[in-house]
Amino acid sequence: MSEAVEKLIQILEDDLQWHQSLAAVLENKLDAMRHYDMSRLEALTANEQRLTEAICANEKKRRQVIRQATIEFFPKGSKPATARELAQVLQERQNRRGSEAAADQWQLSEVNSAKKTVRRLLALSDMLREVTEKVKRLNNVVSIASHKIMGHFDNIFRIIAQSGRDIGLYGRSGKKSLLEQNCLVDAIA
Repeated sequence: MSEAVEKLIQILEDDLQWHQSLAAVLENKLDAMRHYDMSRLEALTANEQRLTEAICANEKKRRQVIRQATIEFFPKGSKPATARELAQVLQERQNRRGSEAAADQWQLSEVNSAKKTVRRLLALSDMLREVTEKVKRLNNVVSIASHKIMGHFDNIFRIIAQSGRDIGLYGRSGKKSLLEQNCLVDAIA
């Protein structure tokens, strides 16, 4: 089997594991938001950042390996090959070898190994696609929740800031009433 394909499978396995961990962190982050657990939220955000950096670094490796595999399997190809395209080329090569190897036991075991590699490549590709969609959905929910929370805090601070202003009302005597001036420190205490 091609060294580039073996590297790609390892990179996809790592990527899948990191994306699954990221999805779990995002689910926990939503739970921390629901319970206003700020220390947990900070820890989860740091963990999310670490996972995102690892995914980005792995993405660079994946692109390099895809370039190598594209050159190996599609010498005339200009755009990087997808996992499905690589699997299709591997399947075609395996079918050719399978018909030639019918009599030779060693070649037959090599063809079976190639079949497993093709299935693994396709399965990883599908699983990774599902997990990245889940991460995307969770990220959208976290983003919306964060914006709502920030809007809520913005309203609270606006109310606090306005509470110290004279709103211009007159009392029974016909004079403007003097409102007690509230400060942000008073509101917190």
